Amino acid sequence: MRHFLLALAAVGFLLGPAVSARTADAPAPAKRPNVLVVTLDTTRADHTSAYGYARPTTPRLIEVAKQGVRFEAAYAPMATTLPSHTSMFTGLLPRTHGALKNGLPVNPKLTLLAETLGGTGYRTAAFLSSFAVSSRFGLQRGFSEYDDRFQDGQCKWDVARWEGQKIEGDFCRRGDLTREAAVKWLESAGYLPDASGTAVAKKPEQPFFVWIHFFDPHNPYDPPADQAKLFPPLSANPTELERDVANYDGEIHFADQEMGKLFDALASAGILDDTLVIVAGDHGEGLMDHGWMLHGLQIYEEAVRVPFVFRWPAKLPQGTTIAEPVELIDITPTVLDLAGVPAPQVTPPVEGISLAAALTGKAKLDPQRPILLQRRFYAADNEKGIPVKGSKHALRVGDWKYIEAKEENSFELYDLKSDPREKTNLADAKPAERATMAERLAKTLAGTAAAAPATRKVSEEDQRKLEALGYVQ
Repeated sequence: MRHFLLALAAVGFLLGPAVSARTADAPAPAKRPNVLVVTLDTTRADHTSAYGYARPTTPRLIEVAKQGVRFEAAYAPMATTLPSHTSMFTGLLPRTHGALKNGLPVNPKLTLLAETLGGTGYRTAAFLSSFAVSSRFGLQRGFSEYDDRFQDGQCKWDVARWEGQKIEGDFCRRGDLTREAAVKWLESAGYLPDASGTAVAKKPEQPFFVWIHFFDPHNPYDPPADQAKLFPPLSANPTELERDVANYDGEIHFADQEMGKLFDALASAGILDDTLVIVAGDHGEGLMDHGWMLHGLQIYEEAVRVPFVFRWPAKLPQGTTIAEPVELIDITPTVLDLAGVPAPQVTPPVEGISLAAALTGKAKLDPQRPILLQRRFYAADNEKGIPVKGSKHALRVGDWKYIEAKEENSFELYDLKSDPREKTNLADAKPAERATMAERLAKTLAGTAAAAPATRKVSEEDQRKLEALGYVQ
């Protein structure tokens, strides 16, 4: 293994400190891998250098991709945090699981990935950075540790200014604090050596499943000073948008940095290579590409196309890119397949597919796989000046992407091969293609279960928190 890594370095592979060669006397990979899922909030793929962005926003993600498998076209089912994470950990589309916007509870009858892994002997823990995935919404089921406790002063967002209300705790916390919490748990559980140096890692036989969520790229874009210096605006007299984009890039770099520090800790303990690592964005960000700065409202590529990378040297090839489209609903079946854990029989049945065979080079994925996307339902006529009404869905099949919002009388068709930024609507110019895609969308919607959305109300204080970030109307 050491000679192989040296050979890779000799031909130009840049290996960072997070991934070290396994020493000759290190233990063989565990029969069941540890599983580490890292979710990067509000991180669009095309603003990560791992996906070709010109600014070096994600050097650590580049390392992971070079030593693992990168999916070129990965989609979040909605551009909203709670629905997207619920899809990751159930394998279900939002219209099926019913958590169609933030602030709604996850159906307690659904089986979550942590419950399945925990039931087969995994130690489970989650370390969160945002109130949007707080335990009160239901994703904590199956985790023996669910750290969503934020203290005053930990969030980049000054919650004290919200309507003059005093808020107990905080809405979020910085990625370094979340990473430190995860490391402390790994130390206390024996997976990492004690920070004092008085005890070595016990390396328990019981594998872990850890989810760590970094909120930093979410607005407001206010990166730490070091990242702000690394990513100044590109023009001498920047506009407000240029400053925001530069700060957004700095926030992505900070999350990438803290993710890398977690990998370093696992590598120094000799367990990174025994760990199935999955890095995914939960959704993207508008950045005014289609007249909208944030997320949630639109389902263009910048809002739903996200980074998605797997690393596990014991089983997966290095430096591989898979071009065929995939979805975040594929995480749950893929983790169970790679970990050798039988998938439970659940109702409704999982809609994601296992990517294990594609990851290991044993099968090819379908380049024509239909990818269904949706926006939350809007009862109002506009959202911050943008006309909205009712539902909006999109379907990608091959190079075609069709977006339909009947109540808005809006119909869009794009050729993603020639127009990846969706600037030329071909709905009128290509009526036959539009009709075909509209029919396919209707059939796809008819073939998926439309769950009744949850209606439980959150407390007035929680409602204020969510409204202040634009999470609920």
